Amino acid sequence: MTIVGRQYGGRAVVERKAERRLRFLAAATRIFAERGYAACSLADVCAAAGLSKRQFYEEFRTREDVLVAAYDRVQDEAVAAIYTALTRLEPGPDLRTTLIELFAAFLSSMGSDPHRAKLAFVEVVGVSERMERHRRERRRAWGAVLETIVLPAIAPNCRLRGGTIWATSAFIGVTNGLAYEWLVADPHPPIEELVNLLVPVALTLIEFS
Repeated sequence: MTIVGRQYGGRAVVERKAERRLRFLAAATRIFAERGYAACSLADVCAAAGLSKRQFYEEFRTREDVLVAAYDRVQDEAVAAIYTALTRLEPGPDLRTTLIELFAAFLSSMGSDPHRAKLAFVEVVGVSERMERHRRERRRAWGAVLETIVLPAIAPNCRLRGGTIWATSAFIGVTNGLAYEWLVADPHPPIEELVNLLVPVALTLIEFS
């Protein structure tokens, strides 16, 4: 019997493996945000997850690997939230109304866990050359999402001002900076205040053909 079909405690091994990986990612997100990535050891991650180093090495090679994976999880779920918001849009709303819905979806995803913003916007910065390359790759991926999926869906006769790379960098920089300040504020200002700042910025980066 292969590992795919093997059962342990009534559950497939692959299911238990996926659950264990998720526990490591959730634990890493929390303790890296609370204590700072540089101050956390691999043993700290394992203790926070309630799992062993042996189990860690079955999923990751290094502490930085789990940071990358946790960061990707936050980013992937934010992208998924945008996709879901797009599918729920009623036909015919104006561009400003649509942008409000998309920003609300993004911020709801980032704000669903108080540690996500700290991890995604602070703890991954300056960790290593590898992490910086990966962050740039993720920014480019967001650019592709904006240019090939979001913009055609909400404004098919438009394009990004200055080209994808420059417009995306400006857009992501403003969005991430404001989103982080909003998420760490105590108490949070109403989400509408943040959206009302972000929507005009986004509109300036959209050119109508």
